[in-house]
Amino acid sequence: MGSSRLPGKVLRRAGDRSLLEHLLNRLGRSRAATDLVIATTTDAGDEPLVAAATALGCAVHRGSVDDVLGRYHAAIQAMNAAPHDLVVRVTGDCPLLDPAELDRLVEEFMTRAGTDAAVEYLTNQAGERRRIPRGLDVEVFEVAGLERAAHEASLAGDREHVTPYFYREPGRFVTAVSDPPGPDLGHLRLTVDTPADLELVDAVVRALGDDASTQAIASWLAAHPEVAALNADVRQKGIDSDMQARAARVLGRRLLARADAGGTTGFGHVTRVGAVLDAWVDLGGHATLVGRGVVGAVRARLLACGVELIDGGDDEFDARVAAADALVVDGYAFGREHQARWQPQRPLLAIDDLAAHEQLADVVVNQILDFDPDRYEVAAWTRLLVGHPYVLLRREFRERSAAAPISAGPPRIVLTFGGTDPAQLSEPFVRALLNAEGLTARLQLIVGEGQDPQARARLAALAAAHEQLEIHVDVREMATMLAGASACVCAAGTTVWEAMASGVPVVCVAAADNQRPVIAGIERRDAGISLGWHGELNFAAAARTIQTLLADPTRLAELSTKGRATVDGRGVYRVLDALLDVIHRRAAQPHQS
Repeated sequence: MGSSRLPGKVLRRAGDRSLLEHLLNRLGRSRAATDLVIATTTDAGDEPLVAAATALGCAVHRGSVDDVLGRYHAAIQAMNAAPHDLVVRVTGDCPLLDPAELDRLVEEFMTRAGTDAAVEYLTNQAGERRRIPRGLDVEVFEVAGLERAAHEASLAGDREHVTPYFYREPGRFVTAVSDPPGPDLGHLRLTVDTPADLELVDAVVRALGDDASTQAIASWLAAHPEVAALNADVRQKGIDSDMQARAARVLGRRLLARADAGGTTGFGHVTRVGAVLDAWVDLGGHATLVGRGVVGAVRARLLACGVELIDGGDDEFDARVAAADALVVDGYAFGREHQARWQPQRPLLAIDDLAAHEQLADVVVNQILDFDPDRYEVAAWTRLLVGHPYVLLRREFRERSAAAPISAGPPRIVLTFGGTDPAQLSEPFVRALLNAEGLTARLQLIVGEGQDPQARARLAALAAAHEQLEIHVDVREMATMLAGASACVCAAGTTVWEAMASGVPVVCVAAADNQRPVIAGIERRDAGISLGWHGELNFAAAARTIQTLLADPTRLAELSTKGRATVDGRGVYRVLDALLDVIHRRAAQPHQS
């Protein structure tokens, strides 16, 4: 119902029937189709569709607005389908779908099974490479394939368009395109996505009736070129259209950022800003970070992504503002007075998790779970982006696939408490786990170059005395380190989001005041285990909690699933879209904020 080009299209009428009725009528004539379910959204705007489908006797499943692949998967799960049952996917905007073509594809899929020609995904088109009219697309695959795609796919286009994960990367699945016999009709457009499409379909139905064959429709359109011309210029929205449109908006633009790191500040601010910057560069823009203390793995990652680094402070930042298209800042030192200076000059994105002062930025991002947006005092022009949909993850976590299976052998625990470990949690946690009776888990402790040298020396001595303990300094490939881990024990900063996105169960502790609401939100959603405030921590009890978790594979799997469901890896793109909207608006209205 939420079509941007033709809102409510499936309930619009062609002839005397709605498009939904036309489609259900044609599907009812298929010999192969046994069970039919409409997978729509939980959005209130789809209530009329649900009511109409129910009145027509069709089953309905409701799910996510954006994650259409997840919605399809849940719909099939609700039907209790077996792994080798077939799924036939058609879309609701195809009222002239050919039931004979659907039957042909299903029959071919089944005929191929068990032979050298067996496939896991079969369709009758390959995007622009097609011999059938657009609007007769059919896709056939097994439930097992859908299960795999639902668990592994992470790219926005793959989740939104359901099946690209099957065929986007050669070799991932065995796929085939089967062209129907007869003439090439790929130039015709019989789908409905625009008013022009609807006008054409209405004309066809009124001339030929509800049940005309594809060949009859093609012949009639050939005899009535003025009708065929109605939608000849309509461009199909592509699978990558969202990313392509985003890249077109970013291309060549300059994003200037300000954030500091090191000492008690840690590396969280720079890491969050870095996620925005490397995504900007990926989309074809130029990115510069001005900051102090940006060293080690964080610095190396940013440089490798193509981000320009300037070692400096506010003066160096101010000197570059005029050359930038937009600004992004992250840090508690950059308060209202900084925003009042920078926002009038350029569109400003501020990353904040305290709501400690009035926000004057154009866009304010707070990625804390369930943070109350009413705590913010904002300017009239400020757009708030609050909560886990806006978690900012760098490239290696945005490009995730499936959660890696837990490594074979003894459990493996990754521990990390920030680049500088300001609360000094590494040593007491490690000692408690080493002293836990019966715990055989490998302990992989990640420490940063900024950590206290004496503490690092003590940890090195522990590692020398205990084979199960490994010390990793300034890890650059964090996604690789987390992959397959049994659990991640960490402070509730950036790493907790990275672990959740990776499907690694998290056991987290608040090492700073701004992390208290993070652990509270994770606990409320049962998406991880909270150990509470670091100053009140009983390390021996914490070790027992971790040991109990490792002994419960069901609970581990549950936390893995809930973590990935909470952090989908696409937050940075939602944030960039909001910033790009501001850039466009301010360019169109240069005298307004």
